[in-house]
Amino acid sequence: MDIVLYNPLSRNGKNEKFIQKVVKSLEAKGNKVVSYSILAIDDVDAFVSGCNAEDRIIIVGGDGTINHLANRIYHLNFPQQLYMYQAGTGNDFIRSLKTKEKVVLIKPYIDSLPSVQFQQKSRYFLNGTGAGLDGFIGHLVNHSKYKKNKLNYFRHAFEGFAKFQPISAEITVDGKTWKEHKVWFVSVMNSAYYGGGMKIAPNAKRENDDLHVVVVKDIPKWKLILIFPTIYFGWHVKFKKYIDVIPGKDVRIAFDQPTYLQIDGDVEYPVDVFTVKNQSEHE
Repeated sequence: MDIVLYNPLSRNGKNEKFIQKVVKSLEAKGNKVVSYSILAIDDVDAFVSGCNAEDRIIIVGGDGTINHLANRIYHLNFPQQLYMYQAGTGNDFIRSLKTKEKVVLIKPYIDSLPSVQFQQKSRYFLNGTGAGLDGFIGHLVNHSKYKKNKLNYFRHAFEGFAKFQPISAEITVDGKTWKEHKVWFVSVMNSAYYGGGMKIAPNAKRENDDLHVVVVKDIPKWKLILIFPTIYFGWHVKFKKYIDVIPGKDVRIAFDQPTYLQIDGDVEYPVDVFTVKNQSEHE
């Protein structure tokens, strides 16, 4: 049996009809299909225990849906295979796997995720977490009157450039600490992409132990605006005067004032310190 889990709030609130199409598509292949809203499942452990071991659990949605579920099932030892049906407004997770399959096996990739700690909270993340301008842009996108898409992200990125002011940060990667005084943002990446296709950490791969810490600093606003579009191709890393990419496993970022923190697109505020540990730190 195929058990379809979906977030009714994704796809800009128009997910129900899409789910019907997904169910019909799976049924057309001879599968028996049932669907559930993940928001209606209070006890994930009990839900999974009630499924047969041979059932396929298929999550329909984008990165936000996967992140939401991954944080709820991370410590559960469930026998079922976990798949993702590509949908949603952002699929940076699937993009990093470089597959054209519509139904993708994802269980191996969420068995060992990095975590971010902030304000006595802890969250696992799929793609990346970061604070400063990227968190502020995420805040603008999440509170926008426009639909979530690449055009909207680009629109609010320029709004963010206009309103955000660089801040100071103390950065520690694997025990080495230094200070940067005009930081636009610091992102800690588990894979190459975030923001709907922005190749912010071109050489980061979720199969590797190292996280990639991307620091954008000391760059004039006008030059940042010019460089910004090149992030989609990963060309921004050539501007080494302004952009550092540091591999590491244990990261701590402390800002001199509260700022916005994004975790796979979800935004927390105010945050002045966050730490990130990679997969091996959980073992």
